[in-house]
Amino acid sequence: MFRNYFLTAWRHVFKNRLFSFINIFGLAVGLMSCMLIFLFVEDELSYDDWLPEGDRIVRLHSAFLSPDRPAFRTVSAPGFWMDAISAYAAADVETAVRLVRTNQTIIKDEKVFDERLVFADSTFFDIFKLPFVAGSAASAFSKPMDFIVSEEMALKYFGRIDVVGETLTVCCVQGQEVDVRVSGVIKDIPENSHLDIDFLVFLDPPMFDFAPNILKTWTSVNTLTYFKLKEGATVEGFKARVYDWLDRESPFRKMTADAGMDGQPSDFIRPNVMAVPDLHLHARPDAGNFGDMRPMGDIRFVYTFSAVAFLILAIACINFMNLSTARATQRAREVALRKVLGASRTQVALQFLGEAVMLSLIALMLGLMGVEMVLPAYNDVLGRSLEMTIATNGGLMALALGVAVLVGVIAGSYPALVLSRFAPARILKANKSSDAEGSGRLRMLLVVIQFAVSIGLAICTAVVYGQSMYAQKMDLGFETEGKIVMRNFTSAPIAEQRESIGRELAALPGVESVVFSSEVPTDDNENNTGFQLLSAAGDTSANTEERIINYFSVDFGFFEAYGIDPVAGRTFDRSRGNEVIEAALEDNSIRRSASVVINEMAARNLGFSNAADAVGRVLRAGVYRAGPYDLTIVGVVPDVHFRSIRFGKQPSVYFVQPTNMDVATVTYRTADLPSLVSAIGGTWRRVAPNVPMDMSFLNDMIAAQYADDVAQGTLFAAFSGLAILVACLGLYGLAHFTAERRTKEIGIRKVMGARTRDIVRLLVWQLSKPVVVANLIAWPVAWYLMVDWLQGFEYRLGHGYILVAAVVAGLVALLIAWGTVAGRAIRVASAKPIHALRYE
Repeated sequence: MFRNYFLTAWRHVFKNRLFSFINIFGLAVGLMSCMLIFLFVEDELSYDDWLPEGDRIVRLHSAFLSPDRPAFRTVSAPGFWMDAISAYAAADVETAVRLVRTNQTIIKDEKVFDERLVFADSTFFDIFKLPFVAGSAASAFSKPMDFIVSEEMALKYFGRIDVVGETLTVCCVQGQEVDVRVSGVIKDIPENSHLDIDFLVFLDPPMFDFAPNILKTWTSVNTLTYFKLKEGATVEGFKARVYDWLDRESPFRKMTADAGMDGQPSDFIRPNVMAVPDLHLHARPDAGNFGDMRPMGDIRFVYTFSAVAFLILAIACINFMNLSTARATQRAREVALRKVLGASRTQVALQFLGEAVMLSLIALMLGLMGVEMVLPAYNDVLGRSLEMTIATNGGLMALALGVAVLVGVIAGSYPALVLSRFAPARILKANKSSDAEGSGRLRMLLVVIQFAVSIGLAICTAVVYGQSMYAQKMDLGFETEGKIVMRNFTSAPIAEQRESIGRELAALPGVESVVFSSEVPTDDNENNTGFQLLSAAGDTSANTEERIINYFSVDFGFFEAYGIDPVAGRTFDRSRGNEVIEAALEDNSIRRSASVVINEMAARNLGFSNAADAVGRVLRAGVYRAGPYDLTIVGVVPDVHFRSIRFGKQPSVYFVQPTNMDVATVTYRTADLPSLVSAIGGTWRRVAPNVPMDMSFLNDMIAAQYADDVAQGTLFAAFSGLAILVACLGLYGLAHFTAERRTKEIGIRKVMGARTRDIVRLLVWQLSKPVVVANLIAWPVAWYLMVDWLQGFEYRLGHGYILVAAVVAGLVALLIAWGTVAGRAIRVASAKPIHALRYE
């Protein structure tokens, strides 16, 4: 019996090849898309779930709120906070650790590499129980400069894993090359972790005495601070204790009072506490324009992607069920004959259910094949190494199998339950193969749902892509072309020769200028200090309130190199005296003077409505590593987008402080760029053979800021395209079905004088109505979603763009529907009436 069912189903597939192809291919595309998306979602949700006792490990984030400037948010915390909070919240805290990340040069066998070292307190392995492959936490991490490497780094530098006792040279610790002995090797940290540690160094606090802003500070945020909570302690309870400490015992009580700020410290400082398993997907709002050790995820993207997967699968399933039920209604005579020959209602029902499930299982197999084919390109777009195997993705495969079987059962249930109860005498007496009164409205409703989803996805894709292009093409306020950015000028062998190497680079053919600075565009460092505006006579009583403003150290010619012209006053001039901020004096009470340039936002922040009014006024500040200074404003420059436009502009003060400039901008104009790059590399290797060269093109750096948005737009475009394809296939199948079902009607219309274009217009309009209704549903939904999404950007597309995208998407969907239906309609309408009248 089952063999007969299978043969009948197989013959039916080949007899109706078009419908079978549309059904199978459409569902296969839907299942493939769903599996690809859920591979990504599954990976995102798995971050840090491998960490032992991860739910008890939390990280402290900090946020500083200041009037008239954007909030400063970061996932780091000041160095002094760990001990103070641990003592105050001793009832909740079991232990804590700080991580300090620094870029250092590793030297091995005269080869140099730029690596990221992570310095950690002695309690690191009490919190993060990372597995060792050589050595142990007790023996490998117990004294200053104990040096642990990952498996990958052991293989990179030594070609083997058991490297305990081997030596590497680090440049530089407190300005000196240091030979370090490898004390242990840990397993590579999985990719699905926020941790990124290849070199772990025992943190001895005195080694950072040269930079008190790292550990010995209440305000500079340069440490990643983790706490392990005691059993029974909660994240919210610990967070409440942190705020209690902030307002009751922290030194910020005195700081805010001395600064004349009304309110509690927590009104201006807003720390957050987050469990480690939540960091990857939920910490982005806390990070501001900073990142984490590894690229951060976004729970909103996971929700959006999951919704897209559901919608595409829904379109494919609707398509499959719609066409299956439509085609099944044409088999009424077959059902009647089967029942006349002795088939029971159960047997007929099993026949239809079996056929539908068989088609859905074939679609599942094709979908799995599609996943394997598309996965490499998918990984390239996402920057992941996802894979689909039974061992790692058995649950996902089982879910896909369940969905395929369920879709098959639902699709086969209508003919199984309805057609199997037909009375043979009525069907055979009527001499017809169809008996599907009332099912047309349901099919049209399903078409409306399909196209509403497809049009909505298309609108969202257009807006995401448009915002990405808007961000990349927006005028940033400075010149971006012909710029090479070079780093590593803080390394001891080259720091003393910075000026000489700058002159050598400037003398290379094709180089127009070389300027140094503390930051360049796309750098997300925050350097903030208090600036006090003095009265014109130098009396501080006229304005005693400090303004917290971000500052940059820039070279002479920096603004000229980036094409930034002052709106008032001038920029820095090497020929003038009193321009430069010098290194700190032994007597830190001596107040010196220098010049500064501010931007327009800083001028407004200081109370100037006219930029020209700020020129000549004096700011008083304590400059990092320089001491107290009175800084004369010599010019005001426009506000520029030095960071992603997602975070907007910020008030900024610029001054010339050579000791704080560690990055160079090389401006070039040449047709032979490879030769220039080679010459730059040769100059660097000659001057600093033991320091790796770090060189990037500014345009590439700016584009990298929007890589996530580009990837998101690419995936949206791909999956919305697949959704529209599946919907159009379904519409074509329904057009074929409708035309076939109305063959005799079309013949009669032609006999009565109807022209071909009249019949085509009739069929096209009938199948265009659901697309028009779909537009009316999709437009307001897409509008609401995209307006909300665009709120995350400081500078964004206007709402009119969404309207244009909606109209264009709707018209394109309608044109596609017309093209899909018209081809079949013309063919049917052009047939000779005699063939239609003899149909059946």
